[in-house]
Amino acid sequence: MIPRFLLYAWLPLFPLGAIGTASAQPPEPPPALTAPQGKVPPPPGQIDIANEPIVKVVANVQPAVVNINAEETVPEYYLRYDQFFRPYRSPINHTAQSIGSGLLVSAEGYILTNAHVVALADREKPVNITLSTGSKYQASIVNEDDDKDLALLKINDKTQFPYFDLSYVSPNFLGESVIALGSPEGYQNSVSHGILSAKNRTLTSEGHTYENLIQTDAAINPGNSGGPLVDLNGGLVGINSAKLAGPAIENIGFVIPNYIVVAWANDAIAVAKGLKAPAVSTTGSALDALHRHLGLSLKTLTADEAAEKGLELDGGLVITGVDDDSPAAEAGLRAGNIVVSIGNRPVIDEKSLPHELQQLDAGTRVRLQIICQQQFGAIYFQRGYFVMLTSR
Repeated sequence: MIPRFLLYAWLPLFPLGAIGTASAQPPEPPPALTAPQGKVPPPPGQIDIANEPIVKVVANVQPAVVNINAEETVPEYYLRYDQFFRPYRSPINHTAQSIGSGLLVSAEGYILTNAHVVALADREKPVNITLSTGSKYQASIVNEDDDKDLALLKINDKTQFPYFDLSYVSPNFLGESVIALGSPEGYQNSVSHGILSAKNRTLTSEGHTYENLIQTDAAINPGNSGGPLVDLNGGLVGINSAKLAGPAIENIGFVIPNYIVVAWANDAIAVAKGLKAPAVSTTGSALDALHRHLGLSLKTLTADEAAEKGLELDGGLVITGVDDDSPAAEAGLRAGNIVVSIGNRPVIDEKSLPHELQQLDAGTRVRLQIICQQQFGAIYFQRGYFVMLTSR
């Protein structure tokens, strides 16, 4: 047997870089760069910009994208004094605005948007709509679903409108190019693009948990909410809904996926046209749950009612009745008391009730923050306290 180290002695030795060449030649230096002299010639072969995929998609989709301006008259109460220096509260009204985007989804003028875009709108007042052409209309809120953050509006006009066909949807592949259309900060007819960054994201905001969201790095800013996100074929990816905000956070936006949007919109339009019975209101269900499990009957405290009572409150639910032998009665709650929070969540009106109330089990402990008014002679005091109720 030949020792292993002797095998290496038979390998031929060559100078590095000399294998297969007679001699090594040093590379020629690159030509020196010089500044262009005179007019810079265009690159060979002109590109037809009008046929770029994004340009073509925007031209097709943009006519169906609208700007939404919802307004609400909100009274602010200021402490004033009469001629005898007695204090009283005087209301001064101001207007709160919410600006967003929407997508026309039928020739009759049905518009799909986010529920939070029209959250400030008074049901009795129309919402202002501006088309991409600049034409202005007014619309009414037909349906809204806070749990899915979707709302359906209807333009109050018999004009035939351009609209987006909801049957044309994107496959929503991870990494596909996407285009966001809308009115960020009120700048209408704005376009941004990016990719589909992730799927099945979960986001919790203002007591609502939204699941199965799409994440994108396309710029979604305040005002883009309610506008469409589409692919390079113009297929609907979803409806722009939210973004993460923070000093070190960039390009993390969230979109309601098309399969949720299309199913909800078709159902809402069918209800609006009288082709289907409306679903039970989730607000009513939450109120029913409070009555069924805790023995409380409640209604929203309006700003005028608070002013009449001299209460320094921005909202709440007034107790209108307490069932005998109920958890609320055992805790000493009375009609006229005001519920301002449930658990750790503030309660401003019926819409802000936690939806978890609908799944209350017997024996579950629920903490309420109560405001009551007490009178000593001619003086009224406002007192707050917490009470723990056990669901029946």
